[in-house]
Amino acid sequence: MAGMNSNKEGYVKTILRSWKPILLWGMVLVAVLMLGAVIDNTGISGTCMFILMPYFAAMAATIPVIKVKRFGTGICTFLPYVLIGFYPLYYFDWVQRPALIGLWAVFAYALSGFVIGAVMDLAYLATGRLPERTRAIVVGAAMQAITFVVTLVGLGCLYTPTSDMAAHVHFFDRGWFFSLPWMVVNGAFGGYTACALKKQA
Repeated sequence: MAGMNSNKEGYVKTILRSWKPILLWGMVLVAVLMLGAVIDNTGISGTCMFILMPYFAAMAATIPVIKVKRFGTGICTFLPYVLIGFYPLYYFDWVQRPALIGLWAVFAYALSGFVIGAVMDLAYLATGRLPERTRAIVVGAAMQAITFVVTLVGLGCLYTPTSDMAAHVHFFDRGWFFSLPWMVVNGAFGGYTACALKKQA
């Protein structure tokens, strides 16, 4: 019985150790993107929040993936983003100004965060034979590559053509030759930084 209790306690401690960096850095990711949204709304940046903050977003999301080392960590890291981001998306883009094409689009866009997390998990899994630093760089770059795709599809398909948000599409279709490399390179540097910070995270 004592051995069973010890195993259970060890299992619980392992779970808690895994969730601590996931929730902590998931909240940092939310804070980074919220700051990007605030700067975006002021109009002083002249760009989109996803193009504005790729380095910091990739760093925050990559740390738990390379620290926990379990498939599904990337998805779980985006849980705070999905839950916290749902209401502002619903209120501002559906209730206050019906910019989305339907209520279902609120759910679709909010849940797209899990798609980004899943791609990060797959990138980490696919690079299993590479050095840890290289894996982190690939995960960060993959995060920003799929963020580019998700944002392009989301803005182009889920928002009405006349909405303010739809105006951001040009950063991702006509301006892809700058936006995509910019996001991927910054994501790679974010992943590199995540690897350097992993021990202190």
